[in-house]
Amino acid sequence: MTRSIRQMIKDGEVRRADAIKVRLEDLHEEPGFNLRTEGDALESSINALAQFIADGGVIPALEIRPRDAGGVWVVDGHRRRRALLKLDQAGQLPRLPSKEDPQTLEFWVDVRMFEGSDADRVARIISSQENEKLSPLELAEGYKRLKAFGWTVDQIAKKVGKTRQHVEQVVTVGNANSDVQNLVAAGHVSATTAAQVVREHGDGAGKVLGAELEKAQASGKKKVTAGTMKGPTIPKPRLEAVHAASRNLIASLGAVDEDSRSLTLPTALVLELRKALDGALPR
Repeated sequence: MTRSIRQMIKDGEVRRADAIKVRLEDLHEEPGFNLRTEGDALESSINALAQFIADGGVIPALEIRPRDAGGVWVVDGHRRRRALLKLDQAGQLPRLPSKEDPQTLEFWVDVRMFEGSDADRVARIISSQENEKLSPLELAEGYKRLKAFGWTVDQIAKKVGKTRQHVEQVVTVGNANSDVQNLVAAGHVSATTAAQVVREHGDGAGKVLGAELEKAQASGKKKVTAGTMKGPTIPKPRLEAVHAASRNLIASLGAVDEDSRSLTLPTALVLELRKALDGALPR
């Protein structure tokens, strides 16, 4: 027979926790705190989340902290708050009469208190993301904020559950020129590849990546990758054939008079080297 939660609480297997709720209109978004970039992509994700809620989907409690001017600031749950506001504006939230004033209809949102410093709050929105991953540039903004708080790369990596290399790559892109960032934002190049090119070419990385994108698109590719930048590769057997023919030709010369202005090369070995080169070099 299935045991009830009440019985489990009585037996000490489950503890009762105080539920915290806040009126929807008392949830506030702190200006400049959210890492997400405003635009069509964000709006589309909010619309999808609103539809999920309208269809009966359950969302996690929002994390909040007190707001001196009244209400609370949202630490984690900005998209959830906006989705609820969208549903409320469409009259799709079940508002109920207030206990204090039955004429006032209210909708209360499940929340929980956030504990931590200002830097911890930034780390929280980086590590949460609630099924809608931050873009590389949004992550870069978060990592740069944490560095401004005095956090080391190792501290950031440990806090957000990423590798040191990942954090360094994303920060490199976050500090790159706008032409590089625009290519990353458009999905034409990954943050990893962009970071590598920035480290190699500095301020000229944007031009390099732009040229590589044209080359990639000309060959039917949609974006720049490490593979498209390498160009044609030479099979190992063909390279070995070139090396062998070169070694044979050099060995046939014996001692070379450095003052001599000409050398006599064995015809057969020269033809062998030419054949190996013809098979190795791209046409």
